[in-house]
Amino acid sequence: MRLIAIAAAALALTACQTRTIIKEVPVEVKVPVTVPCMGARPDIVESLRNSIGRDEWDTLTTDQRENLIAAQALAWKILGWQGLDASAGCQ
Repeated sequence: MRLIAIAAAALALTACQTRTIIKEVPVEVKVPVTVPCMGARPDIVESLRNSIGRDEWDTLTTDQRENLIAAQALAWKILGWQGLDASAGCQ
């Protein structure tokens, strides 16, 4: 009986030593997905050139001009966040 237990233990140790470890590596696969219309398209931001005349622009200080340009840049960024590209299929 003792001999069978020793043989079983030796067999188990031998099996553990010859075991192969497999490392799983994730692989990124890009799959195109269609996106439905998300609703009405957001309004396009009007350019400063169209919203402010040249005469009015010349009367502004440098700080006021910088503020207007920064506000326009933020408006364009928000427009992008609202999903202009995602809603391009909408009518």
